[in-house]
Amino acid sequence: MKNRLKKILGSDTSLLLMTGFAASIFVAILYVFQPSILQFVDYKIYDQIMRTSPVGKKTDLPVIVDIDDASLAELGQWPWPRYRMALLLAKIQQAGALSTGLDILIGEPDRTSPLTIQKSLKNELGVAVDFKGLPQGLMDNDEVLADVLKQGRYVLGFYFDFLEQEKDPSVTSQPCFVKPLPVAQIKTKNAPPLSSLTLNAFGAICPLPVLTKASPLCGFYNTITDFDGVVRRVPLVISLNGKQYPSLALGTLMKAMGRRNVIAKTNSYGFESIRLGKTTIPVDAKGQMLIRYRGGRTEFPYYSAKDILSGKVGEKELKGKIIFMGTSAAGLRDLRVTPFAADYPGVEVHATIVDNILTKDFLLKPDWVPGLELLLIVCAGIVTTLLLTWSRSLWMMLPIFGMGTVIVYGSVFIFREYSAYLTPMYSLIILALNFTMLTLIKFWREEGQKKFLQATFSSYLAPELIDEMFSNREMPELGGEARFITAYFTDIQSFSTFSEKLTASQLVELLNEYLSVMTDILIEERGTLDKYEGDAIIAFFGAPMDVPDNALRACRVAVRMQNANNELREKWSREKPLPDEPVRNTKGFPEEQWAKDEKWPKVVHNMRTRIGVNSGEIVVGNMGSSMRMNYTMMGDAVNLAARLEEGAKQFGIFNAVSHFTLETEVEVDGKTYKVIDLVEARLIDNIQVVGKNEPVRIYELVAMKGDLTESEKKLFELFNKARNEYVAMNWDKAIKLYEEANKYERFSDTKHTPCEVFIKRAEEHKINPPVPEGEAWDGVYRMTKK
Repeated sequence: MKNRLKKILGSDTSLLLMTGFAASIFVAILYVFQPSILQFVDYKIYDQIMRTSPVGKKTDLPVIVDIDDASLAELGQWPWPRYRMALLLAKIQQAGALSTGLDILIGEPDRTSPLTIQKSLKNELGVAVDFKGLPQGLMDNDEVLADVLKQGRYVLGFYFDFLEQEKDPSVTSQPCFVKPLPVAQIKTKNAPPLSSLTLNAFGAICPLPVLTKASPLCGFYNTITDFDGVVRRVPLVISLNGKQYPSLALGTLMKAMGRRNVIAKTNSYGFESIRLGKTTIPVDAKGQMLIRYRGGRTEFPYYSAKDILSGKVGEKELKGKIIFMGTSAAGLRDLRVTPFAADYPGVEVHATIVDNILTKDFLLKPDWVPGLELLLIVCAGIVTTLLLTWSRSLWMMLPIFGMGTVIVYGSVFIFREYSAYLTPMYSLIILALNFTMLTLIKFWREEGQKKFLQATFSSYLAPELIDEMFSNREMPELGGEARFITAYFTDIQSFSTFSEKLTASQLVELLNEYLSVMTDILIEERGTLDKYEGDAIIAFFGAPMDVPDNALRACRVAVRMQNANNELREKWSREKPLPDEPVRNTKGFPEEQWAKDEKWPKVVHNMRTRIGVNSGEIVVGNMGSSMRMNYTMMGDAVNLAARLEEGAKQFGIFNAVSHFTLETEVEVDGKTYKVIDLVEARLIDNIQVVGKNEPVRIYELVAMKGDLTESEKKLFELFNKARNEYVAMNWDKAIKLYEEANKYERFSDTKHTPCEVFIKRAEEHKINPPVPEGEAWDGVYRMTKK
């Protein structure tokens, strides 16, 4: 078996693995600390998944009473007299509403109260006004509203202040009589008190004391936005001065259900859940509930306040409903940014929270989600690192894209089916980061490796072979390996003779043109240039990259080179003018022998190339030292190819090919042939060289299959017959046939043809037979010298 060159995996593999794993750790750290920019993107992914997910079936209990523009146009500007608010609340209660939450802050006394007007006129103008006939109970509108609040299930809204400010001691703070929420705490060991777990306010803007004393329950209407300004979660409980207070939505729902308290389950990290009756509400560590929005604005029924006051809307619309009172009038709008809309009414946020709790349609963030998300990041990082390390990046584009798709749709599926959000962002980041970084590293390293290959082999190897070597990730190393390849030697016949007739510049020009043409043919057929030795070309086929049909390619190159040589001779015979300087050399070639209209001497016009080709087991590799090495070949098969090239002149042929090459099997178009079946070659001789026991059959390669001229066909026919008579030792018949065949010899102008060689040899054998009379002769010509 042939030895494969060293795989380029060592240092590259370590670098890729370390980079991929380091990137995975880096993204895991990003996940733990969650930079704002990444958190912003994650929020947008969350919003998109929510927008594209089914909203689920909502309850019809939350209803919104709207103090809209039509109400203000009909009943007067805001704020309305408290008696009108009292009348509105009373009508809602009489219609059978379960509870009413006011998303409105009533923090100042009613300026339209008769008692307030009376005091103002007395203090400011010194005028005493007496409202005769007006019952004492209607003198103070705030008292009127307080009386209504005492009789129903109402929840007043107030606002928590989270800005810690230095108070001015000269300003007397209005007392706040908001009642705290009774919260039963079920806690694990070492769990801190609730006030340490909830959001803590620094102060509160409360309704009038007369109203808070009368109201059975108050609730804050704060909504906490994420840093991008979007309301995605709300605290159900907030602490102030160590006491807990419910949100407006929670308080209103508690009133509707007749519940006086809630149960908070906590551990050392924070809240686990809040229980209201039989409903367990999932919350985060701070007691905040994720809101599952039902869509854009007006997802719940809206009724105008004026229609309730006028009686158009009553028991049919309000009975058994949970009412939230807010305002959509211009200048009074309380708008919020949500995943669905940038102008979402704040009152609908409270309605949505109640709807989520009633339907138990919660968005979850279980404790195991961060662990699973971190595991996905690590797994995605490891998998992509391993895939990209041992596979081509181009092949991995589709699998990695598929992984990303699975992660995204997996997140969507879990959100839709299990109401839990698993962020796909960090897993996608590691997929993209690993693909980009590892691909760039591989590209950078591969470009360096490719440049090294090109620098090492470009001068004597076909570009496609360099690409194949690079593609298979095989690099040259010092040392060699034995493989079956084809050695190839060329030499210019009588080069020393005509080189003496050229100037130095002419000789360089001639050789450069000749070697360029011949080398191009060699490279085109995937041959490997070993070296130039003067005018000689030494090459081989089948290394460093495997070329299965190397023997056939070598034969094709020999035919093409001879054809190219003929074209060069014709070209040189037409070139003009004279050289720039007269020919001067030590042998004194006379200038007057130049043809006055030609550039080259006549001898150049007859320049021919001898070629020797032989196949066999040859050692190829980088020979030399670690400082300087040359990719070359050595072995007996190489020596035979060189001897074939040198010996070709003894027979008067120019392409000498051994039977080892011609009997090599190659595959063409899925079929197996011997090379001799695909070329036109004639057997010249069967010789035994000095030092070898095995004879070698020498063939003259003339053309590729089917390309013989009629004259060459006649030559082959006569020469083969003569060869048969020659081996049979019928010397006279052989001589006669050789003489007839000689008329068709291809290079008769050389005065030294194969036919003439064998005519002379047959005449010698007539006098000195190769074997004793009566014995059979194998036709082998045994050489006595190299």
